[in-house]
Amino acid sequence: MVSSRPYLAYLGLTAFGLLAVLVTINYRVDPYLIHQWDSPLLQRLSPAQQKIVPWGKTYAAYRYRPEIVFVGSSRAEVGLPTDLPQFADQRVLNLAISGASLGDAMNMLRHTRYFHRPAMVVWGLDYGWQFGLESGNTDFTADLIATSDWYPLTRFLINLKRAASWTQTVETWKILLGLNDQKCLPILASRGHKSKECLEFIMADEGGTALAFDKIVNQGDTSRTPKHTAEALAALGAVTRDYCGQGVAFRFFLNPVHALAELSYWQDVLPEQEQWKRDLVKLFDQRRAEGCDIRFMDFTGYNRVTTEPIPQVTGQDQMRYYWEHSHYGPEAGKEVLESLLAPTPRNGQDGFGVDLTGETIERHLQDFRAQRQAYCDSHPWETHNMPACRAGANKGP
Repeated sequence: MVSSRPYLAYLGLTAFGLLAVLVTINYRVDPYLIHQWDSPLLQRLSPAQQKIVPWGKTYAAYRYRPEIVFVGSSRAEVGLPTDLPQFADQRVLNLAISGASLGDAMNMLRHTRYFHRPAMVVWGLDYGWQFGLESGNTDFTADLIATSDWYPLTRFLINLKRAASWTQTVETWKILLGLNDQKCLPILASRGHKSKECLEFIMADEGGTALAFDKIVNQGDTSRTPKHTAEALAALGAVTRDYCGQGVAFRFFLNPVHALAELSYWQDVLPEQEQWKRDLVKLFDQRRAEGCDIRFMDFTGYNRVTTEPIPQVTGQDQMRYYWEHSHYGPEAGKEVLESLLAPTPRNGQDGFGVDLTGETIERHLQDFRAQRQAYCDSHPWETHNMPACRAGANKGP
């Protein structure tokens, strides 16, 4: 009787060899750019909506070791450019990720600091469910976060594991056969900032800016309120105390959603939102009293940027400051950064951005309420479905 063992061994070795070749190809092509940071592959055109972005950003943070980092949600990822002239001699990386919670931002900072402590953190905050400790981005898994000196090895191994996946194999062969969706440069090519070119493709695929505003004007939109604000504030207090003690500077700000989103998202929780701002001011004032270089600015509300006329009013396809009601573009982001990075605290140009401290918060909240009502009164058509505004017979523009 002929033994089947040599045959099975040969078959096993052949299968292993084929798998090794496949994994090697997938790893080298790296379709998701999960282990690149300063590579020619970053000049390869990619789909506008890139996948598993936290993989690429955590690897870039480990290798690039930035001096200035941006953290927060997709609003900061889309809105904050990294190519301002004042960044010319500094390593800047936008580490904000889509759907990120406060807890995600903290973990991204913890990961970044393990190998290199940044000199400054620019942190975009959002009221709502994102001000929570539970992760909001399912691709940002715990094994991506550096917790030991073995991280380079463990990261290499999980990259290999990802390279053995069927989905990555499909994407690899799309690239090799020229079948992938070549739209714009990947996000790491602009140091973590989602480029204008990519957003133009995304907005075109989703129906454009006007359609997005049609939906919020006619149907409204909602955002869940934070459930465990006290716990989140305590965690933020611990993080800032820890980093401030190491000499890290902080620039916190509230992301400037459009006025219509502001009205729609939190129309029933204005007192809670105001108290949240007071609590943040109290926390940051305490850090400042302890000697921390920390500032906090509010870019939300009803100012010249957030009240930009919408396409239904202007007849234009695009807006200067917004992609849609929830995400601002680099024009607004540039102004946000210029105000935050000014040598001394200051309010933004023409009311866009207010420096908040214990001395200014109550006046700011009072002005916020008055400006809110003024916007409702002066924009009856846009706000006719907003319960937060007075009801009335409104006609189209």
